[in-house]
Amino acid sequence: MSDQPSRAEGRGRRAVAPILLAASLLCLTVSTRSLEGVPESVGLTVLGFFQRGFSAVGGFVSDTVASIAELRRLRENYRELTAKLERYTNMERGLADLREENKRLKEQLGFSRDIAYQRIAARIVAKDPENLYSTITIDKGVGDGIRKNMPVIAYQDGMEGLVGRVVEVGRGTSKIVPLYDSKSFVAARLSSGSRTEGLVGGQGSPDEPLVMSFVKKRSKDEAQYGDLVVTTGFESIYPSDVAVGRIKKIKLLEYQTSIDIELDPVLDFSRIEYVFVVRPESAATGGQQ
Repeated sequence: MSDQPSRAEGRGRRAVAPILLAASLLCLTVSTRSLEGVPESVGLTVLGFFQRGFSAVGGFVSDTVASIAELRRLRENYRELTAKLERYTNMERGLADLREENKRLKEQLGFSRDIAYQRIAARIVAKDPENLYSTITIDKGVGDGIRKNMPVIAYQDGMEGLVGRVVEVGRGTSKIVPLYDSKSFVAARLSSGSRTEGLVGGQGSPDEPLVMSFVKKRSKDEAQYGDLVVTTGFESIYPSDVAVGRIKKIKLLEYQTSIDIELDPVLDFSRIEYVFVVRPESAATGGQQ
């Protein structure tokens, strides 16, 4: 019986020893304040982590918003600059066109200074597509002194050439039948040598050569390729010595009593923009044709 109480007492002392040791360590720790600040340090570390995260996210959002605003501003500037560039390009193109037109007008006026007869400058405003472009419309009419059957000339590459004659006159416009029309005829001659005469007519198209008919056969050896053919001035319509074309080909048929001469017009009708309507002396002095 006495052994049992003594063993229980021994176990109690062994159990108390660890408890006392733990209590002593706790007292020592509290007394030296070695754990002081640990919760605060942990809190500050966590708070700093979140602050850095929020700061990074805020900076990213701010930079993104600023970048979008900058991109929008750059896009607007690009549109404005593109519109300005287009306006300046159109202005430059228009200025170039004006320079070219001014150059052509000066050239036309320069060529026409030495002409003895009076003339009315006009601009071609239309061509008749329904009749193979065989009529040409100009921007001058009866109010400008234009009358029916007045001859029309133009200047191109330093050469004065015959365009045709006026066939219809309106208040502000007139129509011209060109030299290449199949119903157009003009008395002409070689400008040099024998000055052989003939009658020049068109074949209905500016792409076809003019034909000088009723030329005497004996003149076939005098007419040379490239010779210039001019108006005779014998009719009451066309003035004399206006260039018509250059010899391209001589056609000789045995059964004919005359020869036909094909001519290249001195004027490129597709390039003509301005013409001069010639006023006869009677019209210039107030008379009527």
